Amino acid sequence: MSAPAPVLAPSTPSTPSTPSTPASAPRSARERVREEMTAEILAVAGAHVARDGAAALSLRSIARDLGMAPSALYRYFDGRDALLTALILTGYEALAAEAERAADGARARATREQGGPAHDAERFLAVPRALRHWALGHPHQWGLIFGTPIPGYQAPEATVEPYARVAAALVRPLVVAAEAGRLRRHEDRPVSDGLRAAVLPVSEGLLPGMPVEKVVLVVEAWTTLIGTISLEVFGHWRNTVLEPELLFEDSVRRLGESLGLR
Repeated sequence: MSAPAPVLAPSTPSTPSTPSTPASAPRSARERVREEMTAEILAVAGAHVARDGAAALSLRSIARDLGMAPSALYRYFDGRDALLTALILTGYEALAAEAERAADGARARATREQGGPAHDAERFLAVPRALRHWALGHPHQWGLIFGTPIPGYQAPEATVEPYARVAAALVRPLVVAAEAGRLRRHEDRPVSDGLRAAVLPVSEGLLPGMPVEKVVLVVEAWTTLIGTISLEVFGHWRNTVLEPELLFEDSVRRLGESLGLR
């Protein structure tokens, strides 16, 4: 994995963060040119990652494609790692926005069709489906987030916030069902003190008040979800699972059941 891997990281924003500068604030011509140039650099860098892989990313080759001197790129990015971070954050933000749209849409449909936020298990399907759809449409960005670590690269903590937004969107139906008393209880399995401490960031940051047994199940569900999507995106189901979508749908439904959703 290219970025820090907080397991359902602490922080629970369910909507995109508000920019510190008002949207109506006028931008200077220099700022507009800088934004356009930055976007162009990221587009070319993304194409290089898709073609050659993240580990081979080179500012010199990007500058050559843009018709710039390599030194000119340093006006926009401090180096390869800064450029990688920008690519990863772009992917995270897009994935978080997709997850939040799916969660919002599922809640709106449930309210409109049933007169209230019922059928939590069906609502739970929306975000996993959105994640899979996004991953299949953006395999190289998915790989930057959840793929092979890039030698010598360590992403900053800035990746934690959008990561947490994805997780928060995923668990919304669980939180709503728990607050409404609709969450089915299973026979709780014992959780050791060590495991309890290990998932404490998730308990405190994402699921405060949720029994630790349920928190462990959420972490396991997250692991299964990301792994199932990654196996398909990276081509590991070839000649093994002929209809990956059917397997995915069944797996996600079972995950919802394991969490007590109905």
